Amino acid sequence: MEFMSDMLSGADAGKPSLFEIVAQHKMSDLLEPALRHVTSVYAHRYPRYLIQILNWHEEVYAAIMLFVERHYLRNYGGSFTEHFYGYKRVRAHKIRGSNNLTSASIWGSLIFLVGMPLVKSRLDQYYEKISGGEAARLLGTDFSQEVLDAQNEVSAGNEPANMLYRHRLAAIKETIKRIFRRCYPRANFVYHIATALYYIAYMFDRTDYNSPWLHMLGLKVRRLSAADYHAMDSRGTPSSNLAAPSNGSLLRFTRNLAARILSGGLDFLKILLPLSIFFYRFLEWWYRSEFHKQIQKAPVPPPPMPLKPHSDGIAVPEDQSICPICRKFRTNPAMASSGYVFCYPCIYRHISESESCPITLTKAKPDSIRKLYAEI
Repeated sequence: MEFMSDMLSGADAGKPSLFEIVAQHKMSDLLEPALRHVTSVYAHRYPRYLIQILNWHEEVYAAIMLFVERHYLRNYGGSFTEHFYGYKRVRAHKIRGSNNLTSASIWGSLIFLVGMPLVKSRLDQYYEKISGGEAARLLGTDFSQEVLDAQNEVSAGNEPANMLYRHRLAAIKETIKRIFRRCYPRANFVYHIATALYYIAYMFDRTDYNSPWLHMLGLKVRRLSAADYHAMDSRGTPSSNLAAPSNGSLLRFTRNLAARILSGGLDFLKILLPLSIFFYRFLEWWYRSEFHKQIQKAPVPPPPMPLKPHSDGIAVPEDQSICPICRKFRTNPAMASSGYVFCYPCIYRHISESESCPITLTKAKPDSIRKLYAEI
């Protein structure tokens, strides 16, 4: 695996391979659908509190990730998923002898990490809306949802009061939508083809940037070194800011304590994520295993209580191993539909002749006799 991950990395040991970069991007792309699924499940249980969050899921997720990504960029020099894979972002050109991220680099990274995916998601949704979806692509734009709604409005007689103003405004909107419908697929193609070309160039060591957005920011992705891990460990030690509060520093102590608790909670995400993946894989294995299938099998219900003997029927012997008909030790046991056990030849002959149970006198047929392979 180490050979495969470093196969095309060249002699630069600090440069991640394309396989690792793609895996990191895939993991980042899966976080939002996973959180959406969890939110949707709980929104069905508590719709009063979570339905609005589900309706504005992209914006809520972007706000959360803005907070998380800013924390990891400031403290670890990389995004959340980059730090999970052991990467960091460095400037291509050093400033004052250092290539660490500046405030401008952090905010530029946040724009491409959080802002651009949110804008692209909304643009994709808007394009699907105005293009009419699959129906319009198959049958033409005349079958788009907006055209159908406009036709229904006209047929219902809902004409606007100021026709001239409304017609001009509708013409401007339609022109903008037409331009967007024509230009957005091309822009989307350029977006994806640029990413693919940078992947190819990065794989063959033609560039140090694995995406055009990092190239625009002048940032490169590098592996964390031993010195970086040592600096993180030393930075994680308790600081003097958490000393016992004095008379005038209670507010400062409370603020520092809250900031440290919040920072520790965000740092715990890098531990929570692999634990969640492991737990998910464990559940997936468990539900597919034979152990789960055996536990899920419905228990065999106990046999029904025998019917009470009829006063005109034969007596039931005290010894349960005795056949009530022949009064001998039971051989080849069989149970009638009434729940009593006899010798199979005895009960079969009796039911064939009288079509009733000899003890309860209830109706019975030979097909209702069940042979027993365990002594009762």
